[in-house]
Amino acid sequence: MWLLTTFGFFSVVEKPGDRDSGTLTVRARVKSDLERLKGKYLPSLGEISTSSATDYRYRAKALKSELMNAFAAIAKDIDYSNFKSAVGKRMGSGRAKLYGKVWDVLHALQEVNEKEERPVPERDHQSSIPGASMANAFGGVLVDDLGRVLLREPRNHFDGYVWTFAKGKIEKGATPEQTALREVLEETGYDAEIVAKIPGGYRGGTGTTEYFLMKPIGQPGKFQGSETANIQWVTFEEAERLISLTSNNLGRLRDLKILQAAQTSIDRLESKR
Repeated sequence: MWLLTTFGFFSVVEKPGDRDSGTLTVRARVKSDLERLKGKYLPSLGEISTSSATDYRYRAKALKSELMNAFAAIAKDIDYSNFKSAVGKRMGSGRAKLYGKVWDVLHALQEVNEKEERPVPERDHQSSIPGASMANAFGGVLVDDLGRVLLREPRNHFDGYVWTFAKGKIEKGATPEQTALREVLEETGYDAEIVAKIPGGYRGGTGTTEYFLMKPIGQPGKFQGSETANIQWVTFEEAERLISLTSNNLGRLRDLKILQAAQTSIDRLESKR
């Protein structure tokens, strides 16, 4: 979860090992944010570690039960009628302007029709029966052994997409799997292997697309330069930031949902090992 407060911004997640120890990992981009959290609301917060190799540079562990108590205390201390104004008074105009940009991006949620946001019910394509799906396009989300996800930058940011996933329309006689693998190869240069079907269907401006979780095979060849300007391996956290640059509201929300669904699929596969 993301937590934006008048004293700091935090990302709270359950990392490997947290479940067994009853902890959560609290991450921040500014060290003093964690220090303020520890000083006023969570004195039991663990040692703050620093790493330039992760998206969030600063992080610390906290017992889930004590973090819940801290959340309650934070909520109890709310004494303002306008959040951004309170941030400006307590943390300065620079932080308030950054929070305002987050508000602008999330405001687009109100502009998307509920029907467009609702995913198509999951369908099983493991049978590879052509025509068994309501989707008219298929794509792939590539994840490597380092847990990074591959994004492609469409040529000239076509239709407002800045970073997105490979996908394309199904052709007569092709299976969903064949379509997804073909599009990944053409738009990223990577041969790939399907690991699992990502649940659900995702509506875009020209129809519904379903996706497969994939892993790359070997080194990439040349992608189709007429469609793709660049490709990039990034962490899931960085992928979320890059996808958010897309100006196409419906497409941006769709791709963020796909990213989240891919992460969920990976977590489920790992829990079964």
